[in-house]
Amino acid sequence: MTYTIVTGASKGIGKAIAEELAKQGKNLILVARSEDLLKKLAEELAAKKVDVKYLAADLLDEDAPKRIFDWVEIQKLSVDTLINNAGFGHFGKFADKPVENHLQVMHLNMDSMVIMAHQFLTRTDGSRRRYILNTVSTAAFQPVPYMAIYGATKSFMLSFSRALRQEMRSRNVYVTALCPGATESEFSAVAGTSKVEGKYSKYVMTAESVAKEGLQGLWKNKSVVLPGLMNKLTTFAVNLVPQDTAAIAAGRIFKENK
Repeated sequence: MTYTIVTGASKGIGKAIAEELAKQGKNLILVARSEDLLKKLAEELAAKKVDVKYLAADLLDEDAPKRIFDWVEIQKLSVDTLINNAGFGHFGKFADKPVENHLQVMHLNMDSMVIMAHQFLTRTDGSRRRYILNTVSTAAFQPVPYMAIYGATKSFMLSFSRALRQEMRSRNVYVTALCPGATESEFSAVAGTSKVEGKYSKYVMTAESVAKEGLQGLWKNKSVVLPGLMNKLTTFAVNLVPQDTAAIAAGRIFKENK
C-alpha cells in the first residue's frame, strides 16, 4: 500500500488535489496547520474507500519536513508521490512590509519545498516510479511588482522543478510544476489581492479544475502544467516580450488592487 503526501491540504488547491486523488483511489497523508480541518477532510475522504492519514504541521517551522518524514517512517508508510502545495504571499510595496513577512514567504515557498523534496527522494529507492508535483504559479514567468517576493519565489520553484526533473529522469521520478493563475481559494484574502481578482473574476478558475488538470499532467509526465486557456495564452504572450515590459504590465494590474 502506497500513499501520497499533500501539503497545504486543508484548503484551496491542496484540498481539491486531495479530493481528486481520493476519487482516483489514492491513499493519502494530509499535512496542514489546522488539525480540526484535516480531521474533517480525512473523515470525508475516507468515505471514498481510501486510507487517509493526517498530520498537523506548520511548514514555517524549520524542522517540520524532517518531522513529517520521521512520522511517516514510524508509521511504516510507503510514499510514492509528494504534492508540494503549501505556499502564500503578501501584496504591497516591498519596502513597506516588515522584512520578516518577506522571509516567511521565502522560507515556505522555497526552503520547505526543497527540504520536503529532499527528504522524499533520499528516503525512497528507485525500484518503482515516483512523482513530485510542485504547485507554482503563473507569477513564475515574469517579475510581479507589489508581489515581488512571491513572484521571485515562484520563479525559483519553476526553475528548481525543471532542473530536478532532468536530474531524476534516470531514477524513475516524474517532476511536474503546476502553474495556476487566479484560483478560487483563500489565497487572495491572505495575500491581500481580493480587489484585483474581483475585477478579473471571469478569468478565475475553480480549485477543482486546477487540481484535475495538474494531476492529469503529473500522470502524463508533463514538465509544466498551465491550467486553463487564459493562463496558457497569457504566459505565451509574456514569453514574447522583454521582462521589463512584462513587469510594467503586471505592475499596472496589481497597482489597481491598492
